[in-house]
Amino acid sequence: MNMQKRSDERSKALHKEIANKLRNNPELWAVPKNNIIKWKDKRKSIMPSTAEWEYILDKHSKNQILALLESDSEESTRLRSSSPFTGILSEIERIKIFNLCSAILY
Repeated sequence: MNMQKRSDERSKALHKEIANKLRNNPELWAVPKNNIIKWKDKRKSIMPSTAEWEYILDKHSKNQILALLESDSEESTRLRSSSPFTGILSEIERIKIFNLCSAILY
């Protein structure tokens, strides 16, 4: 498996866990919106990927967003590469997923 494919599979696994946490902890939906606000404050102009996520978070239902996070589609893979959901998983959760993916993918 090439490096990009491995990275995409690891990102999908991380985002599946993020989706699970969002389902069980509705207060976490504030995290991606707060990340976007921070990113916009740090830059003089908004990145296209940030604008796209901002639109998705404002206009799509939570179920649509969860489906997007877990999908195998090319669009989902692309969107996960610029995810505003950082901070939802703890470092321990991230390491666990990285280790699982390493064992499976290598």
